[in-house]
Amino acid sequence: MTRPLQVFIDDLESQRRRLVVVNGSEDGARIDDIVDYFDRFELETSSVSASGLPDAFLVLTDGDACLGAVGVNDLHDYLFDSLDGDGLDGFAEDTRQRPVVEAFLAHLDENVYSLSGERRLPLVCVSQLLESRAWRRGEGELHAGFQSFARFEQSPSTWRRYRKIADTDVETTAYGRPEWEPDDWGPITAYADEGGEQLADYWFVVYDGPERGDDGALLARETEAGRYTGFWTFDSETVAELCETLVADYQPSLVRLDE
Repeated sequence: MTRPLQVFIDDLESQRRRLVVVNGSEDGARIDDIVDYFDRFELETSSVSASGLPDAFLVLTDGDACLGAVGVNDLHDYLFDSLDGDGLDGFAEDTRQRPVVEAFLAHLDENVYSLSGERRLPLVCVSQLLESRAWRRGEGELHAGFQSFARFEQSPSTWRRYRKIADTDVETTAYGRPEWEPDDWGPITAYADEGGEQLADYWFVVYDGPERGDDGALLARETEAGRYTGFWTFDSETVAELCETLVADYQPSLVRLDE
């Protein structure tokens, strides 16, 4: 086996950058959401007030270098509000601010952010960010591990979201215990971990896009009921290794369901 999934988690360590909240006193609830979101991945945060600067925006820094800035509302909408419901309908309409937000997030490339004993919410946020990126790009390959396919039955919006992604030119592959199956997998390729011994503990979303800047991955293992440890990253080399491991090492030992 090239590199078991657990080895990725064991080998990768988080790298720290700082998120600075500028003039955020009037938008506390949204800022708290964002700060909490990034704090979970060990991104340091601080706040400043400056009368000569606009209200409610965020600056990403690395030491003395400013890597990017974005409005609080724009980033919050991207990470949270636009992912309500099916999570993809709103992306059909381009907005002026989406490229700004993605440019901001792109500065996290080549960094690995840790998850340790996390509940589901931060994993859902990162998963949907990667899923929405795959849908908008409309190309590449997407691998998603759900632990159990019962997730699709419990969350119909997740099933609809993956069908929409697979209806583009994204090669979409799902992995999980076969505790539920649809009448038709459609364009989704599905692999079952029938014994639950290989992938059933892992939650992952791996997107290898048409360009290096599109790549991203989340990989976490459920270490106790409802608690996950792992990482997320935009590093293209890590994404490529994960794809290779899933295709070359795991797929041959799983049962394909969509044929």
